[in-house]
Amino acid sequence: MVEVPLVLNNTSFTATQMLAGWRIGFVGRYVRGGHAEPVEHSSALRRAFDTLRQAGAQLVAVDAQRADDSVEFTLQVINEIDDLVTRHRLDALVSDDLSNAFHDACLSGYPSLCEPLEEGVQLRFYGARWSRDSLAALVQAYRQQVAGM
Repeated sequence: MVEVPLVLNNTSFTATQMLAGWRIGFVGRYVRGGHAEPVEHSSALRRAFDTLRQAGAQLVAVDAQRADDSVEFTLQVINEIDDLVTRHRLDALVSDDLSNAFHDACLSGYPSLCEPLEEGVQLRFYGARWSRDSLAALVQAYRQQVAGM
């Protein structure tokens, strides 16, 4: 008879990353013509980025087109949200309400959800037209990560 050593199964103690494999875009630069302007994100949004990373998400900086001197994201003939999601293989886009990036998408019927951050700032999640269900799952995973579940 051979003695087999006990093996500790610690899988129940290993933190699972709920958003492992998810790719989430955020505005890294505003672009207009040949000019690119880097974006300075609020401290609340940077902490939300950390939360998303801790949940396993990969954050991808994308360029947002500026139509004029405002920081509004332009929605052109082919919707740029769909284009960004497809081109960068994203599951969603995020911004805060201090930035106007992607806000016009709400007016055009694109799925979007909000979560409160500190200092009265809102974290906004945006998806392509076909991503309504996955966007809700993303927000739920974010909430669970914030709650420490």
